[in-house]
Amino acid sequence: MSFKDIPILDVRLAQDPNTKDQFFAQLRHALVEVGFLVITNFYTLGIDKENFDEIEQAAVDFFRLPDEIKLGCEMINSKHFLGYSRLANEITASHTDWREQIDLGTELPPPKEGDPLYKNIEGPNLWPKSEAIPNFRPAVEHYISKMTNVSNNFRRLVSELLGLDANALDKYFKINQQCKMKMVAYPDSHQLDSVEAKETEDAPGETQQGCGPHRDSDLLTYIHQVTEHRNSLQVQNFEGEWVTVPYIPNSLVINCGQTLEAITDGVCKATIHRVLIPESGSGTRISIPFFQTINLDTTKELINNIPAEVLALRDGRDEQAKAWGVDIGFQFIPDVATQPVGWAVFKNRIKSHQDVAARWYPEVLQKVLTEYAF
Repeated sequence: MSFKDIPILDVRLAQDPNTKDQFFAQLRHALVEVGFLVITNFYTLGIDKENFDEIEQAAVDFFRLPDEIKLGCEMINSKHFLGYSRLANEITASHTDWREQIDLGTELPPPKEGDPLYKNIEGPNLWPKSEAIPNFRPAVEHYISKMTNVSNNFRRLVSELLGLDANALDKYFKINQQCKMKMVAYPDSHQLDSVEAKETEDAPGETQQGCGPHRDSDLLTYIHQVTEHRNSLQVQNFEGEWVTVPYIPNSLVINCGQTLEAITDGVCKATIHRVLIPESGSGTRISIPFFQTINLDTTKELINNIPAEVLALRDGRDEQAKAWGVDIGFQFIPDVATQPVGWAVFKNRIKSHQDVAARWYPEVLQKVLTEYAF
């Protein structure tokens, strides 16, 4: 039987020798057999509540800005897929996502001339005008710095879970590794009633799609659910059932990405998930996901020496998943045995943000569209 709920883990258990084994048993189940979990009491990982208060206010203030200010940092002007995406501008699983968002990352210079094309998913941010929202950039850069610490500390717990030295995953990261984040606003169904859909079949009331079914491309995702919406974020189990991720104050939702699944030879599972349009009258849902990425050049770097009992859990899970046959539409999956992980991440961005790709990478877009099963 596949999972029916999302594991909730108290990080304090990992820091007490008397309960550490219990924590790792729970974490093993969460990452191998579910792919999602919620963690509480995580502030010792490198962040505090004030950081969340600061980034929450920055997100609220950003989405309140006039459209002309937000469009001044629109993603279509960035060849690095960073910046603002207006409502209904992104496509997931062949349908419109009814959300607006801004994508941000660790501030980096653009890649050097002659670098592989996929390196262009790293680069400088597009920022809204500072005079319109003066505290925005400092809040974002502070949050990225703090969440980078959190993600680095949590990945060491993942290493131990896999029976490895705590620093075993360090080889996948470069100096000044760029992490990514989003601020996302999902209007509720009442707010969307007056919005004209691009296509009749993509009308909000028909698809109910805030963000369509997908797997993340990164190593691990850390989601801060800002608003108290309890029936939006859902994970699909291996029987095809949708399991709701609970809203818990002062918690983080964590899920495995396809990169982690690739380098662990399928042990840690990147699970299908989606976001439904919030219920009428519940107001705009705001979410702030943070994505821990690895060196885009990583190739042929599978983790070895994972304990047999963990591999057995993977094999049992895969047998069940194969029997139920649950899957989603086309998505590029990292194949670190044959090419750098950056290519899969790059092509997934091309697929999701086709307007950006049409401006900056038209030849790649055409190739991706021929591979993409609509």
